Amino acid sequence: MNFTLKQLRLFVSVAENGSLSRAAQSQAMTQSAATMSLQELERQLSHPLFDRVGRRLKLNAWGLWLLPRAQKMLADCYQIEQGFNGHSPIAGQLRLGASRTIADSWIPQLIDNCAARYPRLDIRLKVDNTHSLLQQLYSGQLEMALIEAQVQEKWLKLEPWCQDELVIVCNPHHPLASAKSIELSALSECEWILREPGSGTRNTFEQALKGRLPPLVIRQEYPHLPTIKRLLQSKPWLSCISRLSVADELASGTLVALPVKDLPLSRFFYFAWHKDRGDHPSRLALMELATELLTD
Repeated sequence: MNFTLKQLRLFVSVAENGSLSRAAQSQAMTQSAATMSLQELERQLSHPLFDRVGRRLKLNAWGLWLLPRAQKMLADCYQIEQGFNGHSPIAGQLRLGASRTIADSWIPQLIDNCAARYPRLDIRLKVDNTHSLLQQLYSGQLEMALIEAQVQEKWLKLEPWCQDELVIVCNPHHPLASAKSIELSALSECEWILREPGSGTRNTFEQALKGRLPPLVIRQEYPHLPTIKRLLQSKPWLSCISRLSVADELASGTLVALPVKDLPLSRFFYFAWHKDRGDHPSRLALMELATELLTD
């Protein structure tokens, strides 16, 4: 194999931009030079790496296979360069994904601590639901994500971070708000506002109810927790939300957690990354900082 790091950098840039012209610009190349470089890489590998869709380039199966390996190789080369220049290997850019619950509760402090300890590490944050974050991990748009659900995928590496608890909540005027104990069947008689399908919170809730109740009456679905909490305070609806996300509302009494019998709603938050990326100093450092947050 005679391909070069420059060719791999161009390939990764095209994959991330979806455009050869934008990738050429980011690599300070002319478009004709970038075209020849990409074609030469595909020739040396004996496989096309992209499907040509109009003017856009979309990764095919070979390109998807190569992308995390190329990104890992380039990251390793950057760490070698930093090490021989006398710099800490915890540097450069780390594209981090976080589910909305984790982003609201943990990410600001985590980024603050990271900036204090590793000032040369640039964290680029993407907040989305678990399903979307997994897609971005697979396609190489993220190096790591903090997600809310345990997912079984052959390409995915998961490591538990911390435990979380979901609660059924409503406003204090709801007919169930003053109950000392609530049978599971009572939930099917209520109206609900829930997180959108694909969120880790929604997945955990649906798995806990699977086969135990008829379909719920879902009035609204939103990805935005503040919207859900605001509507709960004015509507006679129930929702299932992380206790972390409604801690202030429960403390002030604007929302109430219902004591539902026989409904286990505990879960773990996970570190997640593409297994083909291998170990990475910046990712390992961020995982260590996140673990330290639990003891602060």
